[in-house]
Amino acid sequence: MHPNKTIPVKLIGPPFCRRYQRMRASVIEAAQRLDLTIELVEVGELAQLVQVNPLSLPRLYIGEALIASKNPPKAHIIESALASQR
Repeated sequence: MHPNKTIPVKLIGPPFCRRYQRMRASVIEAAQRLDLTIELVEVGELAQLVQVNPLSLPRLYIGEALIASKNPPKAHIIESALASQR
């Protein structure tokens, strides 16, 4: 695949949530460690959040795959998911 491919990452949840902030920081750090380019889409507007079960927030998608729901994943899980999207 193309070495400069942009990997889509979607983060759904309220931005003020501590778990959301940890997920966001973890995915950015993992992308930097792996020297990958990500396109981070953050869904945090109330109108968009009401469409999702609030008990499953925050959610992290890498590509089309749901990587984490509720709790931030370990760094190696994020890195593995990012690497598989290369």
